[in-house]
Formats: sequence, C-alpha cells, structure tokens
Amino acid sequence: MTQIAAIVDQLLAARRGGPLLQPSEDLSGFDAVYAIQSGVMAKLGAVGGWKVGRWDAGSPLFFAPIRADLIRPAPDTRQPAECRLRGAELEVGFRIDAKLPTPGSHDFLPALAACVTPMAVFEIVDSRLADPKAASKLWNLADLQLNAGLVYGAPLATPWQPDDYARPQVRLTADGTDICNGPATLNTNTPFGMLADLVRSCGDHCGGVQPGQIVTTGSFTGLRFFAKGTQLAGRIANLPPVSATFAA
Repeated sequence: MTQIAAIVDQLLAARRGGPLLQPSEDLSGFDAVYAIQSGVMAKLGAVGGWKVGRWDAGSPLFFAPIRADLIRPAPDTRQPAECRLRGAELEVGFRIDAKLPTPGSHDFLPALAACVTPMAVFEIVDSRLADPKAASKLWNLADLQLNAGLVYGAPLATPWQPDDYARPQVRLTADGTDICNGPATLNTNTPFGMLADLVRSCGDHCGGVQPGQIVTTGSFTGLRFFAKGTQLAGRIANLPPVSATFAA
C-alpha cells in the first residue's frame, strides 16, 4: 500500500468513528494533498460544492471539495456525530447555475457572473486529525481543509455586481449575542475574485466545478468554535440570512 492510500484509509476510518489521524511527518506538497483529497472523495460520494482560499494574500490558491450530503439549506441542525469540534465561518457562497465559461476567454468574468447566484453560507468546520492546530497547513488541506459541510441561506433574488461583497456589512450572532457586527473584508481577494480563481485553477480535480454546486469563498468572521446547543444567525449585506444550530 502506498503512503497516499494508507493516509486515505486512515482519514476514512476517522470519519467512521475510528482513531483520529496523528501525522508523523509532513506531506511532500500540493500533489500529495490533492491525491489524498481525490482518494477520500472517491469513497465519500458526490461532490456538492467547493471551498477556496489562500493562507494569506501572497500564498498559492488552495481548494477542497465538499460532500454533497453535508450541504443543507437553513435552518439546519448539526448533530454531535456530524461535527465534534462545532466550528463555523460566515461566508459568501455562489451557486453554480449554468455551464461555466472557459477560463481565459475575453469575457470570462462577466460570463462567470451571469451563471452564478450569491448566497450567505455557514461553512461547518471539523477535523479528522487528532490535533489540527498542531498539524501543518498541508495536512489540514488534505483533510478537505477542515470542511464538514455547508448550511446555505436563500439565494439572492435581485440584481448584483461582482464587487458588491468586497467590503460588506456582516453580522454573526450566537444565541442572540453579537459575535461580529460591522464591515468586513477577506484577506485575499473579493468573494467573486476567489470564485474566479477557483474556476481558473481547479481543472478536473474531483470532477471539477459543476452546475448545481455551491462554492464558498472565505470567512468574514474568522474560524470560531461554539458550545453544544448554540444557535447561530448570520447576515451579509443584502443577502438573505442564514441560520444553523449545533445540537445539544
């Protein structure tokens, strides 16, 4: 068994309630990371979405597929067995409504905007690693960048422009108490810019970005962890609200 296959088996076992993975050495690079992602997703089922980001403005783009069965509309309740760490991030997501334009075409950006619809989403965060804080960035990315699904609000029903969410007003509450309330930005690009970067870069990894999927583009509120029973509500500018609960 190759090292990649062994890691895939360990991550899948952790998802089924087995021991969490404890890395003994770092991964060799992005090729190994994406091979692990592909191996894991081949056993988990359909890809329903993507997350995209950069560790900082000067870092390479990274991305990870999201399981279709873990993408659900708001209001949604996540059970303890679905998410032991109970992490959440409030983000702009884009639903892919039509076949994507060809990257590099002269009208790529306006054509891309015409075939997607923005919505507010909570990315649900968990880990199959024993100590994700101590693990390297590559290990966390191999573990689908800590993703445990999405909760999405209603799609925007009014016209919008790609720069609308460059510095939106954002509000996140937990049990009615403000966690964040004010203008916010991503540390990398605009949400639409991150979507465009993903479409340019993803290729056919895990089937590529496809109509019907949702792409989430980076946190406006930072990664936060919550107690069992917490009820979350989020709002981004003029997007319909999104809500989620971590079951007690």
